[in-house]
Amino acid sequence: MRNALLVALLPVLALTTVSVIGCGDASSSTGIQRSRGGSAIPAPGSNEVHDPNAPDEEGDPVNPNASTPPPAPTTPGTAAGTLEVALSTATPATDLATKTDITVTVTPKAGFTGAVTLTATGLPTGATATFNPASVTLGAAPMTSVMSVTVPASATPSAAGAASAVVVKATAGAVEATANANFKVNPKITMTIPVNADAMRAAVGVKYVDGWFGPVFGTAPAPLTTQAGNPIAVVVKNADSVPHIVHGNGGFPHGSTATPVPPGAVDPLSRTLAAGVTTSGYLHEGANGTSVSFRISVNAAP
Repeated sequence: MRNALLVALLPVLALTTVSVIGCGDASSSTGIQRSRGGSAIPAPGSNEVHDPNAPDEEGDPVNPNASTPPPAPTTPGTAAGTLEVALSTATPATDLATKTDITVTVTPKAGFTGAVTLTATGLPTGATATFNPASVTLGAAPMTSVMSVTVPASATPSAAGAASAVVVKATAGAVEATANANFKVNPKITMTIPVNADAMRAAVGVKYVDGWFGPVFGTAPAPLTTQAGNPIAVVVKNADSVPHIVHGNGGFPHGSTATPVPPGAVDPLSRTLAAGVTTSGYLHEGANGTSVSFRISVNAAP
């Protein structure tokens, strides 16, 4: 593995813990030598020169739970005499630091008309739901609302075969109808190499880009969390206009030096981060200038 540079991660929403560790790199300006698995941190302003002879690592085993759907709920919910509510999916799933939309359809029965309020309970810890609109006014025809569920990076993924039992309620006075869903948080997250990465890594005074999940860099990154045996799959997307190679360390396998990730593409290398892992990475290619790197820690779920 090679030099000390940047990978910025920015899906949306939260921040994560990450630590720079080189492998086979030396700083031409400071003389700091880093070895595979070492813990030296590049000094601000250092010029990292990668070792072209450091071998690439193989990909991690894939975690099937990162893409398998949740089990279906045992019952669809309950209809009232004058109301019925249904969801576009009873088995929604989304990755860490993302959001998903579910269409909620409220149907009047027995000539019911009037306002109906929508709420949701049972969401995964940290997840939030908003309805657009939060209430619908029924006439003769069904009405729809979109329930957007946002899952922060700090949420704990669903264990294999598990999901959160979510109940969506449609309420009109004392009348209530429900629809059930099993909501799954995939043990999966996307890291994004940002636009103009070369300019960012060449900027004076930049040491880390800890902007895992948002445009805010270097502010109180927080660790990810998952269960033992349920590693978090990591997808690396190149949002820049030039190809890049992702340099990894330890638990974060190095990308292919023969095939850089093209602009707009996803690195095909399989990467997973298990509970207890603390690792780091940056962009491999080029004369790096100031080190701009990511650091990641994954805590064990309580």
